[in-house]
Amino acid sequence: MKKKWPLIVAITVVCSMSIGWYLGKLLVPDLPVGTVTAGITGSVLGVGIVIGTAKFRESRKSHNVPDVDERTWINIKNFYAFSLYISLFGSMLLVIVLFSLGVETIEIGALSIYLLALFMLLVIGTLVVKRQ
Repeated sequence: MKKKWPLIVAITVVCSMSIGWYLGKLLVPDLPVGTVTAGITGSVLGVGIVIGTAKFRESRKSHNVPDVDERTWINIKNFYAFSLYISLFGSMLLVIVLFSLGVETIEIGALSIYLLALFMLLVIGTLVVKRQ
């Protein structure tokens, strides 16, 4: 099963892209071809980079020691449990502060930057916890 995993991921991504392209053409009939091409090419290149990096790391590995063990999984689980509460309470506090300041609408761009920063912090925290 371990050998077939990248193939399963690639097939899933391609099928998802096809469904997304069909729904996009259904909802927006005059969708520019360049947008569709950029989306498909970016997705294929992204999957290729991830699979290539995994193959490269596997070929460079010279011992049978696993990257993670039970303690690492427990640390990652505890980190996500703790960061979930921090992010939920922090977001709730941010909404309360914005409400008390009289903000009635939140711009989508600001919201996307906030979520991007939140996910980046989670990824960095996961990498730190995984190395301990």
